[in-house]
Amino acid sequence: MSAATPSPRSRRAGASTPEDLPRDAAEGEPARGRTGTAPLPPLIIVTGASGGIGQALAERLARPGLTVGLVGRNAQGLATATEAVERRGGRAISSRIDITTGAFEHWAEDVAERYTLKGLYSNAGLSAGPPDPRALESAEDTERLVRTNLLANINCIRVIVERMRAQTVPARQRRHIGIVASTAGLMPTPDLAVYSATKAGLIAYGHALRPRLARDGITVTVLCPGFVTSPMSERHKGAKPFEISADRAALKIIGATEAGRRTSVFPLPYRLLSLGEAIAPGGIIDRIVPTFRARIEPDPRVEPTFTSRKLDRDRPDDPQGDES
Repeated sequence: MSAATPSPRSRRAGASTPEDLPRDAAEGEPARGRTGTAPLPPLIIVTGASGGIGQALAERLARPGLTVGLVGRNAQGLATATEAVERRGGRAISSRIDITTGAFEHWAEDVAERYTLKGLYSNAGLSAGPPDPRALESAEDTERLVRTNLLANINCIRVIVERMRAQTVPARQRRHIGIVASTAGLMPTPDLAVYSATKAGLIAYGHALRPRLARDGITVTVLCPGFVTSPMSERHKGAKPFEISADRAALKIIGATEAGRRTSVFPLPYRLLSLGEAIAPGGIIDRIVPTFRARIEPDPRVEPTFTSRKLDRDRPDDPQGDES
């Protein structure tokens, strides 16, 4: 079992009951419990919540009447995010989960019985690059990036969508999926080839998913931030033009997702560059992209044998904390 704060099955984990949480008119009518009698309190889930953008999302989502479900791999980071939510008058449930395992699905089953699933911010992500500019990413880094950034995020979205569909909510009530990708998925950079590929995959998945979920009243927004101040960007040794704070990124992400926008590329210079990528001759883009060259320092929290070892989820913390 993964460590949880609080554990999903204690009290049911000290979780708020419908009586504990006042109804917020802005949240709409919640789903009903299995008996059809007691309304379930609303919940928005953030993965990758123990660092960077995830922590900022948790804090900015916090408000009275809403519970924020925090999922991440770093216990201290989750504790910080929980405190931020509570300072703003919200409620939080947190679980230390590696989303590349089956633990997330078990957690989702539990919370879907106790909450109306109003939204998911699929935000977990890692970065890695070759130490030598002439080298390619190692097989281990490639597997780790694809498994976390692409496959695990797709699986989390599937798990939550299935449970959203199983809940009965008023037809007028929209639910939201926000997929945090990157401008690297639109404008791949030489030193982040695999990372760029995983983000491009997420972008394609989000665009394909959107019309399939529209009939269920679930909107899908693909978010493509540029450089954001975070533990991930600290290891990026090179130019980081137009870098913004995690808090500003969170505001952009929440605003676009709650508005049901199709895509949000930010800040503005990257939106313009992405348009240029789509219409400019390839030769011009190939001359511009090398100006973004950088060296990506190894993550000291990641063990070299990560892909071959079994994750010990009973440890008090996992050295591979969330970055994005």
